[in-house]
Amino acid sequence: MSLKGSLSSINLADIIQLVSNSKQTGRFVLSRSSGQKGAIYLKNGEIVHAEVDEYKGEDAIFTVISWDDGEFVFEEGAFDTAGTSVIRPITSLLMEAARRIDEWKLLRKKIGSINAIPEFSDIDRQERRKISLSTMEWVIIAKIDGKKSIDQISRECGVNIYDTSRIIYGMVTSDLIKLK
Repeated sequence: MSLKGSLSSINLADIIQLVSNSKQTGRFVLSRSSGQKGAIYLKNGEIVHAEVDEYKGEDAIFTVISWDDGEFVFEEGAFDTAGTSVIRPITSLLMEAARRIDEWKLLRKKIGSINAIPEFSDIDRQERRKISLSTMEWVIIAKIDGKKSIDQISRECGVNIYDTSRIIYGMVTSDLIKLK
């Protein structure tokens, strides 16, 4: 089975499901006009590895499935891969990807662009409120300097753009940071 096409006209998740249902072994090679390249490897219809930019495993899968432009090619055959922590069944992965794509649309409305630059909000010194941050929130907040974009912060932290944007959205909503 050889497949290729445009991500702007075909939903990648649907094509992955088709290949999975036919229990194929091979890889999807994905590329965008920006030069970004990714790959998803399947063995007997199950995803065993994925990579794009600095992401591997499920983060890579969620990243490439969110692409709405670019090209894909499915190459049949066995490929050597390091293997990653892709342990969820394909149906679960694709359902989570669909949920993230829906949430991503809402996030994009609030944050505008991944090129927006977060900076700390001015806080009234008389205001006393308790703020609890997770480890990932601390990692991201430590990179906010009023000069780096959300995309740059995501790359520097090694946290995918979806999770970075979700965390920044939460901080904007809490008036901890603002976007410029």
